[in-house]
Amino acid sequence: MNVGGIKFSPELVQYTCRQVATADNSLAVVLRQMAGRRINLTYFCSDRDGDLLRSTFCVAAAAALEVDALLAAVEPGDGIAVGGSWADRVQRIAGIGTLTIFPHRRSPTLLGRVVAALAGAGIAVHGLCTSISALSVNIDYLLLDRAVAVLAAVIDLPEHHSPFRPEFAVTQIKRPVSGVF
Repeated sequence: MNVGGIKFSPELVQYTCRQVATADNSLAVVLRQMAGRRINLTYFCSDRDGDLLRSTFCVAAAAALEVDALLAAVEPGDGIAVGGSWADRVQRIAGIGTLTIFPHRRSPTLLGRVVAALAGAGIAVHGLCTSISALSVNIDYLLLDRAVAVLAAVIDLPEHHSPFRPEFAVTQIKRPVSGVF
């Protein structure tokens, strides 16, 4: 199955946050604080477990300590519903890498083949998002190269293609938001 290319992310930290009650808006509080500090979400996916929301997001490894501090600083009065602390409902996985396959407008067959090939090689999938243009799979950062070797059996890359690795990181300048630059 032909694809247009593969891109790797830099090293990330993945957080999966589970809502504990329908009135629980603590994740929204944390996301607003992250936006105020200009912490970029490189991956975000959300789903429902019954009436409760479960959201997964990734940030650059360099931003993880700041996100950890934000999570630790949110108090019950700031939106956490009674009966849930962050420790009980946040899973944190360091050393994540996102492998993105372009373009993904082929078919659902590609998704199945990619997941089956990775599982068959013992590579855990920590998260997965898809759109018409890309299939993004979160795996262990140190396994990105191995994953491409495994996927070579189920996808055809363009001739002479090697996965694109970011060579630099863009960091936003942290200025107060005042409308005057």
